[in-house]
Amino acid sequence: MPNREYQYYFIKLGKLYYVNDWCKDVKKKEITSYEFTHDELVAFPFDKESIAKQMAEECGAHIVVRNATFNDYVKQGQRWSNYISCKKKNSWKIYTFK
Repeated sequence: MPNREYQYYFIKLGKLYYVNDWCKDVKKKEITSYEFTHDELVAFPFDKESIAKQMAEECGAHIVVRNATFNDYVKQGQRWSNYISCKKKNSWKIYTFK
């Protein structure tokens, strides 16, 4: 299974890749923040196309399909996790209000 081909998805907005989001209710309005980075190596890997498409639609982006081994998918997730844990991040945030 580790070397089996595996398909996963990134969300891409221009030259930026999705890494994180959060939702918060402020004064009865929902505020959502989407975090992006230039570095594909730390992008969040979605394993479900439907979830990636839904998230991409919410932030005005599109999905990018990657075919790799399952081990590569796991390594991508580990790099993403390390990036999110890092206090110094080079990222951009997009906010939506509902």
